[in-house]
Amino acid sequence: MTDRLNRVMAYVDDELDDGARRAFEAEMAADPALAAEVAAHRELAGRLSAAYGPLLDEAVPLRLDLAARTANDQARSQRIGTWAAVAASLVVGVVAGRFALAPEPAVAVGTDLPARTELAMALDRQLATEPGVVRIGLTFRDTQGRYCRTFQSATDRLAGLACRGPAHWRVMTATAWSPAAAPEYRMAASATPPEVLAAVDRTLAGEALDSQQEKAARDAGWR
Repeated sequence: MTDRLNRVMAYVDDELDDGARRAFEAEMAADPALAAEVAAHRELAGRLSAAYGPLLDEAVPLRLDLAARTANDQARSQRIGTWAAVAASLVVGVVAGRFALAPEPAVAVGTDLPARTELAMALDRQLATEPGVVRIGLTFRDTQGRYCRTFQSATDRLAGLACRGPAHWRVMTATAWSPAAAPEYRMAASATPPEVLAAVDRTLAGEALDSQQEKAARDAGWR
């Protein structure tokens, strides 16, 4: 990528500091061709935002989020060549990631779940009676007073127990899991793996919450 294109993209992305931005704008005022390049990139950025904005707003499966973080760490010093390449990478990455990632659990015990993942959003918002790609089973307070919930995530092929910390849900137990054919009305708790139930037995303080208590805790933000 040329230095000129780098500067155009940095300007469109609002990545220049005040001094560099003023200098670039003065250069644009004296160079109509440069101003035209900036306008073209802005137009393309607007089209991409309109086309792919809804996709970016979707909840992210945990396996895709963790895979993307690893890839970003490895490529942090590199920049994709053009806006068209960004769009292509986005589409190919999402489609390939959904079907090609290995079904092994990608999260370790003690992991704080990224807030915008499918799993974290389900733990935050979903009641045990509500269907979804993530199914919620038991909700209870543990011996430390935290709210904890069992879950099964079909997307992540993961079952486990997570407890709510000050800012994130933390995975306390995780095991590989695949959904079995079952009626839609079957409760998630009835299919909870034995190792997850054993973790519940070790940490449960009192009784699991009933549906009204679960909803009240959810509506109060798990505080």
